[in-house]
Amino acid sequence: MYAMVHYNEISPEGVEDLHSEEYEFKEDIITKVKGVFRSFGCRQIVTPSLEYYDLYNGIEGVLPKENMFKLIDNNGRILVLRPDATIPVARMTASNYKNNNEIMKFSYVSNIFRTNKTRKGDKREFIQGGIEYFGNTKPDCDAEVIAIGIKCLLECGFKDFHIDLGQVEFLNGLINEASLNKFEKLQIHKLIENKNYGDLKQFLEGTNMESSLKERFYRIPKLYGRPEKVLVRARDLVINERMERALKNLEDIYSILRDYGFDKYIIFDLGFTKEEGYYTDIIFKGYVCNFGEVVLSGGRYDNLTKHFGVKKAACGFGLNINKLIEVMKMYDIKREENCFTDYLVLYREELRSSAIKLSQSLRERGFIVESDSYEDNIKFHIKNSTFRNTREIIEVEENFLKIIDICKNQIKKYSINQFYKILDCNETIASIH
Repeated sequence: MYAMVHYNEISPEGVEDLHSEEYEFKEDIITKVKGVFRSFGCRQIVTPSLEYYDLYNGIEGVLPKENMFKLIDNNGRILVLRPDATIPVARMTASNYKNNNEIMKFSYVSNIFRTNKTRKGDKREFIQGGIEYFGNTKPDCDAEVIAIGIKCLLECGFKDFHIDLGQVEFLNGLINEASLNKFEKLQIHKLIENKNYGDLKQFLEGTNMESSLKERFYRIPKLYGRPEKVLVRARDLVINERMERALKNLEDIYSILRDYGFDKYIIFDLGFTKEEGYYTDIIFKGYVCNFGEVVLSGGRYDNLTKHFGVKKAACGFGLNINKLIEVMKMYDIKREENCFTDYLVLYREELRSSAIKLSQSLRERGFIVESDSYEDNIKFHIKNSTFRNTREIIEVEENFLKIIDICKNQIKKYSINQFYKILDCNETIASIH
């Protein structure tokens, strides 16, 4: 006989149950996000929850391997639960679309799995929605990707948010002039990303680079703010064509975002370095004010598909649905009651056939209908209807229907024909409006 194992916690750390209201709320957010994706011509796809561990080897800057859920298949090969969405989509695209001239826009909503220790509500399993736009190298593509992200946040009810937009090639151009080794590059990226001015100055003073280069590196983290002002200050630091191209690219993207009417949401941050090693040009993160955590992130990655045999330029982003819901709760953004019942049809056994026909007819008209038998006392059903968020109870009698309006605490009686006429009239009025 096997003994049951008792755990201190009922569920594993970093996962959660979703009850009906929470689940419906999440589904409503996902529907809105999917609607935005579809409106821009993004075609929905899904990749497997399981991928080979080797898929992530040799790709610079991916999630640390220790943060992946690993399994062993029957052939002894190591599998991982999907820790990232972009790399599997890049693998799928390179494997199935070999023509470099094809332009493709894909969207997804997928569960992501990571073993990192939970903090501040971080989940080991969370939902991410995103798009990946392949085959277009123009700034119009980058601007559209950012615009889609902004549109998603607006559709979810957010107004006070901003997108931090950087260009990894601007800093890379300066690093190239300084001829830094790999360790020095890593340190520069880390210190600039964290805007650690004290340690950055100390680190620069310990190198042999020219004083003019040191001064430029020290000014990079300060290139943050409204795009027009940042561009003016950044031009003073340009010393090669690579840096010039990076600024021109940012300027073009920002100009297109002005045409979308989204320029007010954009902040330039040229000290924003490449957290994911496969990003090649623009990189961006979205923040909702007073939340402090990233809800949206992405960028351009023109070389990623080369790992899978075909080079396709690409730009995309991921949107953390769990974080969105967390912020919406924090801001108390109005949400509709998604779980309700329009009618509860109650009947005695001898009238069951009529009640079922009525229930079916109401469902065909688009109503949410529950039904149940009863004997004499319906107090239990009235009490339960409050819990179930039921709008009206219909008692089926021999020659009439008794309608109990739970919200208004009213009782009315109609013949079945009268009830349907009232229903048809209400539907006509509703359709006019």
